[in-house]
Amino acid sequence: MERKKVGEVFHFFGHIGVAAIKLTDGSLAVGDTVQIQGPTTNLEQLVDSLQVEHGAVSNAAQGQEVGMKVRDRVREKDFVYKLVPPSEGAPAPKAPVKKPVAKKALPKKAGPKKRTAKKRPAKKRRAKTPAKARKASRAPRKRARPSSRKSRRRSR
Repeated sequence: MERKKVGEVFHFFGHIGVAAIKLTDGSLAVGDTVQIQGPTTNLEQLVDSLQVEHGAVSNAAQGQEVGMKVRDRVREKDFVYKLVPPSEGAPAPKAPVKKPVAKKALPKKAGPKKRTAKKRPAKKRRAKTPAKARKASRAPRKRARPSSRKSRRRSR
């Protein structure tokens, strides 16, 4: 199948699944097979319905803006191509025949090095002392609260 560029998507209505297409290089009709292609889009489908200004039409000419129901998400600036069967008058281009080439054994490349977990030296634990033998700390919490200017006692 040959493809011929007919236009470009200028908006996509996601909630209803409709692509707004500006026909810049050709015409489009119901029953045509189109391919919508872009950097992240590759959609091929049959044109089921076309609308111009909310009215159903069977075909649209170059220069018109049409709405087309699509089955998948398309994006703005995606190109719209019409798929046409190859013309029988022109011979199909032949693909060049490649001669088989003997493959050379390539040296294996070293892959990425695997990270291994390094073992940490074991911490020395202190022997627990009985509760009575422990020193009383100044603050019962982990850290003493810093005093603020307002909470300090004032001398008179």
